[in-house]
Amino acid sequence: MVQKVIFDTDPGIDDALALLYLHACPTLELTAITTTLGNASIENCTANALFLCEQFGIAAPVYRGVEDAIDGSVPDTYPDFVHGNNGLGGIPIAITHRELEAEDATACLLHQTKKNPGEVRIIAVGRLTNIALALQQDKAFASRVQDIVCMGGSIEHKGNVSPFAEANMFGDPEAADLVFSSGIPLTMVGLDVTMQTTFSLAFLTSICADFPSALRDLVLTTNQVYGEYHKSSMGWDASPVHDSSAVAFADQPALFQTEHGSLSCVLEGEQRGRTVFTPDSAGPHQVCTAVDSETLQSRFGEVVKPFYRQPDGSP
Repeated sequence: MVQKVIFDTDPGIDDALALLYLHACPTLELTAITTTLGNASIENCTANALFLCEQFGIAAPVYRGVEDAIDGSVPDTYPDFVHGNNGLGGIPIAITHRELEAEDATACLLHQTKKNPGEVRIIAVGRLTNIALALQQDKAFASRVQDIVCMGGSIEHKGNVSPFAEANMFGDPEAADLVFSSGIPLTMVGLDVTMQTTFSLAFLTSICADFPSALRDLVLTTNQVYGEYHKSSMGWDASPVHDSSAVAFADQPALFQTEHGSLSCVLEGEQRGRTVFTPDSAGPHQVCTAVDSETLQSRFGEVVKPFYRQPDGSP
């Protein structure tokens, strides 16, 4: 059975790889893309989403999210040292035919779930602001969402923006806590597993070998920037697979070990943005605790490589 998916994203180099995978995946139907700020400003992230849709051949509509967090705060800076000054490694972004939808991201979430109640899975790979706003605007929204697969947070692994907090949760902890308390079934694909799987530039080069040259250059140029950051900051010759791990869970959940329970998010003090998990077999949430990284890599390749290959194998 093919699952209807709304992809809530802040592109983002790793978001771009996740979108590449999601579009090609035979078990998932991408019905809409909603944008949020995070890896870059909302203007950059939305432009990047439209650009990636053009480059990947994605027809799904794109809806712009808000420019601030639930509490009204706006970041002073964005992680350009990780994702480049525009979120996609600083490459030129030229949008020739895709246009933004008139409705915003929250309206998209509300009308898509009204149209297909109980059938829409949200894969959220950025801060959870759009989903929290939908919950605030319509109390019945929670009952219409099939579930959420969320890239963010951590249980045992240290945070990546503070000793306690992962970036997406830290960006809008009030939104995260609102979503966690909504009763929507949610799977957290956090740093505990996303730091276990890596893609090297050599691996991506092998995946992209038969892509059209413009698409191959886009993937490799952006991920070279991403790889250079992880080389300089962590000494790795590869980059962790954050957002594609969330798509992988939606596609092949058997690759992951999970534990059921309840999640909350710390809102104050030095641990602000920390995700707290209480094990409970009857809880509404599950957290990923381990992953078959080798099979995840193989699955990514077997889905993506033939889908984007030039029909005649030419560059």
